[in-house]
Amino acid sequence: MKFSTLFCIFIRSFFLEIVWNYERMQNVGFTFSIIPYLKKLYKDKELLAKRIKAHFTFFNTHPYFASIILGITARLEERYSKDEISSEEIIRNRNMLAGPVAAIGDRLIWSSWRVFCSVLTCGYFLLHGRNFYNEANIWIGVLSFLLIYNLVGNLPIRFLGVYFGYNYSSQIIEKISKFAPQKLVKKIRILGVVLLLIISFFYSISLVDSKREVIIFWLNLLISILISRKFSWVVTIIFLFIANFLLYWLVIR
Repeated sequence: MKFSTLFCIFIRSFFLEIVWNYERMQNVGFTFSIIPYLKKLYKDKELLAKRIKAHFTFFNTHPYFASIILGITARLEERYSKDEISSEEIIRNRNMLAGPVAAIGDRLIWSSWRVFCSVLTCGYFLLHGRNFYNEANIWIGVLSFLLIYNLVGNLPIRFLGVYFGYNYSSQIIEKISKFAPQKLVKKIRILGVVLLLIISFFYSISLVDSKREVIIFWLNLLISILISRKFSWVVTIIFLFIANFLLYWLVIR
């Protein structure tokens, strides 16, 4: 695959969910993303239209890691053009990989990397002390989050996913297992917790003139870490809000 074609697929992958629908999920976005390669393979317009139509079946996976499946599907289309495999085999392989790839992406990106970047952003604000809302620059915090999240996570995964999917389609499972996503998820989460505790320590120093505030701060932090393991962040926030409200009205006030 030429770099220009790979880059076109990479850019189009950002529109994977632009026509997301309840019936076939990401099928339109996936087809839109792979069209540049189909045009390189099939010069006959009728055959090209047939191959485009073939990809309008159900498809749903993690939007970033879909690039791996785009690369694999491009390689399978190449084999199909040489009469080595059937069209049904392409769709079957594509859909078979969607589930496992989605599971990896959800744990690595939504549950780990996004949270880790959020911890870094919160750290930037909290390191300014108790008056962070007056002293910290909100634009630096927001832009830093977007740059770290995308330049280290989102963009490399989208681009390299197409490359590795196409060039190592028959070895993709082996490559992913060597990458050890579960171990990486664990390391990111541990690092995130360690950073959160370090940042919290420096923030609590700014509260040292009030022992009550220090105690309340650490209680909130430790409770949120414990209950967030079993409940969603929404439930955690609601629980902490009610607990602090009761503490203020029944004890402090």
